[in-house]
Amino acid sequence: MNRRDVSRPTLALGIAAVALSVVTLVGLPTPLQAVAAIGVLILLPGQALARLVPITDAALGALLVLGLGLATLTAVSTAMFYLTVWSWQACIVTMAVITVLACAARARQEVAS
Repeated sequence: MNRRDVSRPTLALGIAAVALSVVTLVGLPTPLQAVAAIGVLILLPGQALARLVPITDAALGALLVLGLGLATLTAVSTAMFYLTVWSWQACIVTMAVITVLACAARARQEVAS
């Protein structure tokens, strides 16, 4: 996989997921931490997963980002709760890992095409 074959949005999503999760875990003032957490927990995973599906309609894409982000967060949180390993730090790390894995899958699609 050559870095030049991977689009900038794919790289930006992966880097943003790692950076925002680290910043959220280290600690920020409360309003900034809430914004960073929403990004890591809902928007970035939703965007990374939505990019795996070819969609041309912007409104449908925005709904898909929110829907996939919330569905993924619900699935991860529920699984952690039932496994009795839930913590907000683990949830943030798990969502960041899901985002990076979705970006890696998208990068493979871009390289193959």
